Amino acid sequence: MNKLTRLVAGLAIALLAAALPAGAQTASLTILHTNDTHGHLLPFSYPDSAEASGELQGLRTYKDIGGIARRATLVKEIRAEQKARGIATWLVDAGDYSDGTPFSIEYHGEADVAAMNAVGYDLGTLGNHEMNNTAAQVRKLVGMTKYTLVCANLFDRATSAPLVAPYVIRQVGPVRVGIFGLITKEAATYPAGKEAFDITDEIPAAKATVAALKGKADIIVLISHSGEEVDRQLAEAVPEIDVIVGGHSHTRLPSGEMVWHSQDLEELSVNGTVIVQAHQWGGELGRLDLLFAKDPKGAWHVDRYRARLIPVTSAIPDDPGVEAVVNHFWKPIAATYATVLGQAAGEFVSRGQDLAEYNLMDDALRESFHADVAVENMGGIRAPLLKGPITRGDLVTLDPFSNTVVTFKATGREIKAMLARYAPSVSGIRYRLENRALVEATIDGQPIDDGRTYTGVTNSYFAQYALKGATDVKDTGQPRLDTLIRYIREKGTVHPAYDGRRVVIRTR
Repeated sequence: MNKLTRLVAGLAIALLAAALPAGAQTASLTILHTNDTHGHLLPFSYPDSAEASGELQGLRTYKDIGGIARRATLVKEIRAEQKARGIATWLVDAGDYSDGTPFSIEYHGEADVAAMNAVGYDLGTLGNHEMNNTAAQVRKLVGMTKYTLVCANLFDRATSAPLVAPYVIRQVGPVRVGIFGLITKEAATYPAGKEAFDITDEIPAAKATVAALKGKADIIVLISHSGEEVDRQLAEAVPEIDVIVGGHSHTRLPSGEMVWHSQDLEELSVNGTVIVQAHQWGGELGRLDLLFAKDPKGAWHVDRYRARLIPVTSAIPDDPGVEAVVNHFWKPIAATYATVLGQAAGEFVSRGQDLAEYNLMDDALRESFHADVAVENMGGIRAPLLKGPITRGDLVTLDPFSNTVVTFKATGREIKAMLARYAPSVSGIRYRLENRALVEATIDGQPIDDGRTYTGVTNSYFAQYALKGATDVKDTGQPRLDTLIRYIREKGTVHPAYDGRRVVIRTR
């Protein structure tokens, strides 16, 4: 950290403590936080088009960012500076540390846990993508984790007992801070959830946990893997929660956000719930500085706060110990995933409603299986594909799942219903959806014939719920990723398609 950064950090703490009543009793806490790192233990780059992306505005460095060994160095520096000031520092992760890169394919979260242990995380919760493993693997990951996991709505179905502690209480000077966790209800649909775990609704679980913390904690912090929208609902429904460290929605909150409890301005209180989230992949480290103050009635409140995101750039050296842990897992697989399979003539990214990375997968499936159409669920492609050489590692990051290819037959009427209900990415189809109403749809340039039967292809995840009514449904057993790899090898060079094949308009 350079001198200017240190000066700014010092001023931030000074400003937090300024203008308090004389003799006011205070305590400070710094929470460093990550979420949705998805196996990104090594540095990565965003596409060139990221500079124009509204989502990344204010992020000056797009290339060669992230990497857990660099993050470890940054965390050590901040911890040392705050310790010198007598300020406690916690490092917190809000879940989905796995499922996104070759590390996840090969080690199923174990590499991530080992690296996070080496960094010295203090607290965390689990995400839905941890549940993309078997139940036995989830239990193994929990057993490996050296930092404290909390989750109040995740239960072992066989025993009805919580999988991890619902909450813990940590002392920050004179302040008792209660920390609890939540996982999205969506995790119940993932393999481990289906196999062995029950997940209750977030808001009732939060209310019950906060009630259990009454009288035990002065300040309440939630580590939530529920997404920004649900976090807002939680803040409104359970106003006793002072801070939410969030994940799941991959939301980038450069300054955090506040859900106000009322419009009144109250002395010694921010009068609301502070929500922070640090986007994805560990490209930035979230930092939340909190100042607690005791009011005349003896109750502690969040008096003021400062939230920000710190880029993890190449200017930050790797921590040697964490680097050694990452290399332990990377070296045995590096040659396999560095294999070049073809060339990308341009960036495969989303430009408005033109989803070139999805179009690539859809075209690969349709052409490889000689189908009339291909349909894919949104969210099934996890990363852009950059211009230049395409490695196996790039494609695993784009498609980190173990979905197989499913073929089917469906009538035009059934395909239209699928388009209207799910708004999927497509190949062989052009369509326009306005407020869930299908106003235009063609296959191979011709209006879709309701009575005609078309051949189609999709992935095994989407097939579970989208092929109701389809006939001749067959799971080929062929991994979707393998199909994409063969397609790119055969093409040699692939070109991004920005062709307006999918237009979805929602005005209400």
